[in-house]
Amino acid sequence: MNTIRELELAHIIGLNRGNQHWRLKAACAAHPKPDAWFAPPRAAAHHQALALCRRCPVRRECLEDAVECHVTDGIRGGLTSEEIDSRIRFRLDSPNFARIRAVLLGQRIPLTDPEKRVTVRIAQMVGIPWEVWSPAMGIGYKAAFKRRQQADLELEVIPEHEREEESALADELRQMVAASMAVAS
Repeated sequence: MNTIRELELAHIIGLNRGNQHWRLKAACAAHPKPDAWFAPPRAAAHHQALALCRRCPVRRECLEDAVECHVTDGIRGGLTSEEIDSRIRFRLDSPNFARIRAVLLGQRIPLTDPEKRVTVRIAQMVGIPWEVWSPAMGIGYKAAFKRRQQADLELEVIPEHEREEESALADELRQMVAASMAVAS
């Protein structure tokens, strides 16, 4: 399907995905063989489409659209369907640090598994006792003990540069703890 027809169809069926006019600038928009973007990975057409896509002027917009709309068929944004699927899973697994902060301050909020792992790692870095964060996560002392052991291992294995947001929140919480202790004195 050509790009103009795709835009018309999106408008007709009411897809509200923002401005899609970037598609008109896409390298694939006027390509004579659009099926190349859906060719099997070992096919020459697949490699040619991937190379053209990686040089596309609207690659970033295309990839963002694919990830936001969970489109994993074919080549989009210079990535294969498997690579796009990985990006989608990573985005879904990305922790919400506002929620983690709330749990570490004692609020009871449901967290995803990745958020729980980050919460325990930050608690370990700051020295927040399990009695504060485990009830907020809805777990008992045995589960908290296991999560603390796992967090200790992760803190040794995960490189520091991959934990920058965690470290920033840990620093903020340390300052809050220090300020509350100074007021209490």
